[in-house]
Amino acid sequence: MPELQLTELHSELLRSGVAPRHARRTIAELADHYDDLVEGALGDGADRGAAEVRALDDLGDLRDIATAIKAQPELRCWAYRFPHVALIVYPLTCLALLPAVPVMAGVAHAGYLARWAACILLSGLVTASIFLFLQLSITLT
Repeated sequence: MPELQLTELHSELLRSGVAPRHARRTIAELADHYDDLVEGALGDGADRGAAEVRALDDLGDLRDIATAIKAQPELRCWAYRFPHVALIVYPLTCLALLPAVPVMAGVAHAGYLARWAACILLSGLVTASIFLFLQLSITLT
């Protein structure tokens, strides 16, 4: 099965509210089933192109599969099943995680922050040594 069709099916399932774990599992199962159908056709003596066409025919239309999956409400993400709760939970979660954003950014850019801190420390040492030299020169003169 061409990867593009599976990618489109995955995107369609996510857009329709199917939970990401169910969409990933569906795509993985379809890919495995397609591979099994191709291997079975190759085992029957068909060439690669004919085996893929036969496997696509045996697998069926992806739109029908997507329609069947979208019709099952238990596969939907909780935010699609309970939209009023999501309207409360999502903003509160974002508000609670807001103070953690600088920490996460610091962890993500730890190398830059370490170089920046080293430069600040070095410039502070140079400035302090210049001030010390000036103070000593004034005192000893």
